[in-house]
Amino acid sequence: MVEGISDSEFYEVEELTTYQVGPMGDPLYRPWNYEKKNLLSQNDTESYLKYLISNWESIVGKELSRVTKPYVFTGEKARRLLVYCEESYNPPWGAWSHLSNIESERRSFTAFRKAVNKAISPHEVDHIDFIIEENIK
Repeated sequence: MVEGISDSEFYEVEELTTYQVGPMGDPLYRPWNYEKKNLLSQNDTESYLKYLISNWESIVGKELSRVTKPYVFTGEKARRLLVYCEESYNPPWGAWSHLSNIESERRSFTAFRKAVNKAISPHEVDHIDFIIEENIK
């Protein structure tokens, strides 16, 4: 098994562990396998946001699209998405401000972010934060 690991993905640790680090058991950040992210132009950012707004239901599903609405990309490289949400609705991943302790419920947020990233590819968001709003539509 060790022979199948390429030099670019090989590393040493002082203490061997078997606990899961990332959602799929991989490290969350591997400094040897990291690409610098490019800064988006204002036009690209606006274009991605318009696409999300106009296609939101097909991206996140009918139920979540009724209680959420994309608002704005933020951050130095527009890799954080702010989304309006209805406070009274409990998302499948737990709550708007935190993830459930139950792994299967947490995975629903991963699927939500994955759907957003697929829709705006090649751009990606690292974070999605929610802003409570009385009336989404």
